[in-house]
Amino acid sequence: MTNFIFDIFLILQLTSLSGALYCYQCGDGRNDGPCQEDLEEMAKDHAKHLDSSQNYTDLDFTYRKQCPDSEPTCVIERVQVNGVIVAYIRDCSDGVNFSINASRFMNFSPDKNITTCSYVEGKFFTCVSLCNSDLCNGPQTDSNTSSASKVTLLWTAMFSVAMCLLF
Repeated sequence: MTNFIFDIFLILQLTSLSGALYCYQCGDGRNDGPCQEDLEEMAKDHAKHLDSSQNYTDLDFTYRKQCPDSEPTCVIERVQVNGVIVAYIRDCSDGVNFSINASRFMNFSPDKNITTCSYVEGKFFTCVSLCNSDLCNGPQTDSNTSSASKVTLLWTAMFSVAMCLLF
């Protein structure tokens, strides 16, 4: 009977772990920091994450983080002052609290992938991107296109749209 209870407990634990969200976690306080530039290592993390043939542990990953249930989305936060990046963050998020809060960032739907930008207090140009699939807040492995070019194109497009909307 004790083995049966232990087996049920183990199955429940494994089931709850398999539904966990994984996000990239890092932060920079400058334009060219590793959170923005180390896309190759993030792509390696993504490939390892998808590789079920190996038994990787958390120590085998440089940027991957398992999110708690209270943070069901991945986030990228980008904060600029006078065109200079002062904060660049990839992490798990509750979709409500950010390093710089603005009214524009309130009431996001956690089941949507969304990016929005705002001038905060006329000083900070801040963009927040939320998504809800594993490692969606960074490069994805793809044999046809380099991860670095995908991320660069994404941020260039988001910045261009945000600038058009604000001016």
